[in-house]
Amino acid sequence: MLGFQVARRASFAYFNRVCNRFTLVNPDSAFAEIARILGVSLNKRQSVTQRYNIGLMQTAPAIVNRGDGPEVISMNFGYFFRAGAQMINNARAETIYTKPSFKKAVVTHRCAIPTTGFIDWETDEHGRKWPHLFTLGHGRPYAMAAIWSEGDHDHSVLPNFCIVTSAPNDIVGRIHSRLPAILREEHLARWLDPSPMAEPEFLTIAQPYPSEEMRVREISTYANNVKHEGLECLGPPTPRKPLSDQLDLGIEHTDNSYPANRVRCRNPRTR
Repeated sequence: MLGFQVARRASFAYFNRVCNRFTLVNPDSAFAEIARILGVSLNKRQSVTQRYNIGLMQTAPAIVNRGDGPEVISMNFGYFFRAGAQMINNARAETIYTKPSFKKAVVTHRCAIPTTGFIDWETDEHGRKWPHLFTLGHGRPYAMAAIWSEGDHDHSVLPNFCIVTSAPNDIVGRIHSRLPAILREEHLARWLDPSPMAEPEFLTIAQPYPSEEMRVREISTYANNVKHEGLECLGPPTPRKPLSDQLDLGIEHTDNSYPANRVRCRNPRTR
């Protein structure tokens, strides 16, 4: 499939961009919360399951409104504005109305991505990556703003999306320079409304979410590998041992937890 072939070539370049990993730990609760906010019923697809580590080139549920009310469809995470284009996982709010890749989609093709938290990484002085889970203070699921493409059936490109990002707030800015645009309750229905949205209204909706209304905790480096799934991804933080101890003990650095050109894994099972 053309879309996935392009995605494989592009995926590494986008690893360091927010947000390329998120969770949907309780799908039923997430869709119930969004349905409550919208005042409608949402039929969750049977294929939607509990997820702890959703990443690029994987399928995730998205909420769209194509004119007949909100509905849930499955999309690929990774945006192709046309067949053969490079995959994109984020759209910067500051330039979304000027970029050819986004300026049409943001006007009429907006979607909401339900989540229970997004994951981002702190990079230490040795290049090691330590994952953190960001949630909202009220503890409920929420939705991230995204734009989407209907894909290209002739070229086997499925419907796909990318997440809108803004400048970071204080809590995210400690470890990363971008923040996913989190939809406040009062903005969700308008974001999904298929009628055109002008840039001033968009910028109001895409403002950074307040730091005081968010929570963060460090989680296990098991989440660093996008192939890993399950509760272990959100487990207790991995101990930050001195680098010399990790090398002496042969501690395994899974995908993206440590630069490949710094040290070779002594245990080849994950390669």
